[in-house]
Amino acid sequence: MKKLLGAITVTVLASIVTLAGCKGKNTVADSGKVSIMFQGSDAEQAAIKATTERFTQKTGIEVELLYTPHDSYTEKLAGYISNKDMPDIISIDGPNLASLAWGGHITSIEDYIDKDVIADMTKSNVEQCTYPVDKKLYAIGAADSTVLLYCNRKYLNEINARIPTSVNDAWTVEEFDDILAKLSKLPEVKWPLDIMWAWNIAGSEWGTYGFYECLTSAGSDLIDRTSWKTDGTLNNEAAVKTLTYFQRWNKNGWIVPKSAGDNTLYNDKRETAIAWNGNWAYQAIFAAMGDDAVAVPLPNFGKGTRTPNATWIWGITATSKNKKEAGQLLSFMMKDTQWMDALKAVGAYPALKSFAARCEDYNDPSKMAIAYEQSNYAVSRPLHPAYPTITLEFANAFESVLNGTDAKAALDKAAKAIDADITDNDGYPPFGKQ
Repeated sequence: MKKLLGAITVTVLASIVTLAGCKGKNTVADSGKVSIMFQGSDAEQAAIKATTERFTQKTGIEVELLYTPHDSYTEKLAGYISNKDMPDIISIDGPNLASLAWGGHITSIEDYIDKDVIADMTKSNVEQCTYPVDKKLYAIGAADSTVLLYCNRKYLNEINARIPTSVNDAWTVEEFDDILAKLSKLPEVKWPLDIMWAWNIAGSEWGTYGFYECLTSAGSDLIDRTSWKTDGTLNNEAAVKTLTYFQRWNKNGWIVPKSAGDNTLYNDKRETAIAWNGNWAYQAIFAAMGDDAVAVPLPNFGKGTRTPNATWIWGITATSKNKKEAGQLLSFMMKDTQWMDALKAVGAYPALKSFAARCEDYNDPSKMAIAYEQSNYAVSRPLHPAYPTITLEFANAFESVLNGTDAKAALDKAAKAIDADITDNDGYPPFGKQ
């Protein structure tokens, strides 16, 4: 799952929006089968192979599997677009949905997916799959994602910190600040907080995904989602105050440095008290820490806790000649309990209510129930064609602030670059004109 948060390939992502190219030899579109392009771990590949085989056995519709390694997935997809030879179904990294819809490469799924499957989607799933221009669903997913705080219960008890039991009970940022200060005084704690800097922040999707929700919690955002302009939103007082907290925590030596790795919370030394990490880490953390591990929601920066969402979701391509059959396959997958159980085994975060009901850990208050509750408070990254620029500029600004740059200056610079991109593309119409 961590690969989902790797370096941003801005040039290739941007190319998806506008690639037209010359028509190539149709090795995919004319195969006579429903073709599905995907990436994933060995376990995820096996699960997709098994569910498509069950689909073929039930319906007689054959499926062509187009597995592509994660690191070359975006480039391969761009190639299909350029050659006008797209598969029927593609796996989409959530934030890229808007670029693909805006470029006319995917179609609304609402006429092709079973209505009971659409009704089964969580609120967060609906948000990650909705194109803002026409408010229609352009994808569907069985899984989603979130970020939360994994804490060492023993250390929290030593400083008499209260442990939140619901999202509405989350620590305020002022409370969190005080907790970090107290934890820093414990002799066992080398760093109170790990923000997974080892995964990179500048130039990394983690730098945006892991922290943009703090802005929305404070009353700011990466961009105004009505005017689709950044200046006055990304660089407002609430955003500056939010990033200044992180800057001070790092200046105080409270944040795990990039060089220290990403498991200081649960390694043998237990040098960290709190890890700001994704749902995908829970199995390793709880296995290593047992009852000492406790999951709590992200802090409330002023307007209530907000959380990120989105992972790899499924869309039907606009050029597909098999849209009906593609919808049948996706509907089958979303109802296939054996596929759900395979996803559950790797700790997937449920994006369907029926899937959530099968996930014991996400219903267990002593484990990840609070993480699943966060799906009601999720805010998607901006589903906008300029997202590659938005995420790159914010992540770079965030790391520069961590390293001491004035927060207002860094955010002003990011806002200027993002708005310049949008202006250079005439506002990416029809965005800003709805």
